Amino acid sequence: MKYAASREERHTQYSVKATWRAIRSLPTDHFPLILPDVHPIAAFFILRRLKHLGYSNCKVTTTSKGVVVHAQR
Repeated sequence: MKYAASREERHTQYSVKATWRAIRSLPTDHFPLILPDVHPIAAFFILRRLKHLGYSNCKVTTTSKGVVVHAQR
């Protein structure tokens, strides 16, 4: 039971809308870009899109509050 309680404490509330927006229409005006409430699964799609747009040295870091995107053109 103790394991289940610690798992619940680590769980944060991700927004499906914020995650979808990050995948489909990521703003590329400036970096680092902080995306709150975005699920970590979006990192793969964000990196793929940035590489397709010609960015290099891309990195997505997940935090307890969302994701942080780093990239250079």
